[in-house]
Amino acid sequence: MRTFSITAVEVELDIFSGMPNPVWTLADAQSSAFVAKLSALRGTEARPRSDGLGYRGLIVRIRQGTGREVRVRGGLVEIIDGSEGASTFLSDPDRGLERWLLSTGRRFVDDHIFRRIDVDR
Repeated sequence: MRTFSITAVEVELDIFSGMPNPVWTLADAQSSAFVAKLSALRGTEARPRSDGLGYRGLIVRIRQGTGREVRVRGGLVEIIDGSEGASTFLSDPDRGLERWLLSTGRRFVDDHIFRRIDVDR
């Protein structure tokens, strides 16, 4: 099991190409829940990520010096270590982490944007 130590977590909904994506910061309790959920995931093989138009997943930036970025989409979690550029891949088989992260943005993102996201595909 991996352990992560963080204090501030910013989530970006990667959906737009020509305008800024919605971004929100998790509350302390949500940050702790994120760490617990992330730590519970198992390793998996790398897969290419989608760079097409529309919903491309979530980009989670772990602040305060870690340089870590976590990309979540379609049952795959990629942890990118900013200092080394190395990636670790985890499986999110029921997309539970992805769904949970999306739920944390409900009050920050317009409903019409959420209707464009299909996490069942």
